[in-house]
Amino acid sequence: MHQSMKAVFFGILSLVMAQAAQAGESHQDMQMSHGEMKAEQQVISATGIVKDIDFQNKKITIAHEAIPAIGWPAMTMRFTFTTQDDGINALKSGNKVNFSFVQQGNISLLQDIQVTQS
Repeated sequence: MHQSMKAVFFGILSLVMAQAAQAGESHQDMQMSHGEMKAEQQVISATGIVKDIDFQNKKITIAHEAIPAIGWPAMTMRFTFTTQDDGINALKSGNKVNFSFVQQGNISLLQDIQVTQS
């Protein structure tokens, strides 16, 4: 029994030592494919009515129609814009708009917004 305990102990010890030696090896030359690191973002189009514009925080509140492409019902939500151009500056509460955005985590980032004639 004592001999078998020694064999088990030395077997485990040799596995631990082999693992430690392998962990210390350089893996820089390994040819691994990491694939596409950033997935293509889906641009989503919708229609709605501007409810509020917050220039200081760069947010536009829009009551949008249902967006079947992503399974969203009609709702009112805030969209973030990054560039304050003439089109953004011309928006007014009550404007009917066509807009597109991408979803970045919990941020809906406007890509384009155009006032429509209703």
